[in-house]
Amino acid sequence: MKIRPSLRLYFFISVVLLGSVMAIGFSLLSVNYFIDGLDKGHYVVMRDLAKTVELEDGQAKDIGGFHIASRWQDTPDIIQQLFNSPLSEEGRLQKITEQSSIFSVPENVYFMVLFYTPQGEQRFISKVMLEKDRPVSVDSSSPAKRLYWIFFTAVAAIALFIFFLMMIMRKIAKPIESLKNWAKSLNQENLQHSPPDFNYNELNVLAALVQSNLKSAHQSVEREQQFLSYASHELRTPIAVIRSNVELLQRLSEKAPLSDKQQLTLQRIQRAGLTMSNLTDTLLWLSRNDEQEVAPETVALDDKIKQLCVELNYLLNAKNVEINIDTEQYGLHVQATACHIVLSNLIRNAYQHTQSGYVNIKQQGGRLTIINCNTQDDNAELKTGTNETAVAFGEGYGLGLQLSEKIIKRHAWFYEVTNVQGLYQVTVDFELNK
Repeated sequence: MKIRPSLRLYFFISVVLLGSVMAIGFSLLSVNYFIDGLDKGHYVVMRDLAKTVELEDGQAKDIGGFHIASRWQDTPDIIQQLFNSPLSEEGRLQKITEQSSIFSVPENVYFMVLFYTPQGEQRFISKVMLEKDRPVSVDSSSPAKRLYWIFFTAVAAIALFIFFLMMIMRKIAKPIESLKNWAKSLNQENLQHSPPDFNYNELNVLAALVQSNLKSAHQSVEREQQFLSYASHELRTPIAVIRSNVELLQRLSEKAPLSDKQQLTLQRIQRAGLTMSNLTDTLLWLSRNDEQEVAPETVALDDKIKQLCVELNYLLNAKNVEINIDTEQYGLHVQATACHIVLSNLIRNAYQHTQSGYVNIKQQGGRLTIINCNTQDDNAELKTGTNETAVAFGEGYGLGLQLSEKIIKRHAWFYEVTNVQGLYQVTVDFELNK
């Protein structure tokens, strides 16, 4: 399962890491500036001592912890051992620090610098700071204990920072959560109301955009439903006229028989009227709103399948197709119109697109499986004109199949299609979702 990233978690972790890095960086920078400031303070004092203290040749003086000598050999022995040779560069402070780790307090520190007096005499100024000479402070805690206190203070500061960060995030995230909940609750009724105030101007603008886009989408759906409804109602009248007149012509043909060509033409008109009638029923059904509930009825599924197979048998004229129908008696509690549309379109699809081969229709309970297999290329017959019915109705059925799939999806019925090398299988279960 793919883990989706969280914007809130990403922001929280990023700010905590950024704050921690900045705190550590500024702490190290502060320590570096503090030590550099102490070194510069020592440097200024050593420079002033070199200019103001008078020395006789071969003598040295100690003033305030600083050792002043005019010759290298007069400097302290520890200075001569650590710095090895007399200094030659004037005014460059040299420092040696002895400490066990970078986190511990320096144990011994040694300073050395060379200056020249206005008269041109050398002055070797040095300072030795030993741990044993360090004055005892009131706080007698060990360095390790002080380090622990520093660590706990840092953890407490980070925890306090996280606490305030969470409070800020909560203040920001709350209106965003409100915006999300408001957007999820939008429907046809409350979409016309003005959006609430989400405290921030950007969120209010976003809410207005969401409402505007949803209004446009609802208006488009309403226009589509109205068009389907109007078109379906308007088409039902001329289709009913066509079918009634076809029936009248059939009755008149009993008294005055028609020629074979006239009879074939009459049958085509009758089939076209039946196809348009099924299509208008489908469009009218899809134009209904989801809120318009239709009471389910008990449908004899096996009888309905057999009836539709007989009505659509004309699609197999002039075809070498074997039909196998296997049904069992079963009463299906379902919305009758929707069931009729789906069954009619699926059986029509199998009959229409099988030019030579077989069609197997099997019904068990509320489950229907239709398999149609072509044993030769469909396009060959279409090109030769041996199947005029398929040519006449081929284009109209594709829309019916798409509309039937929408009806199946609306009712959440099980639907599966398999197409492998000329064998097309469709399975629909009207009760799997119950």
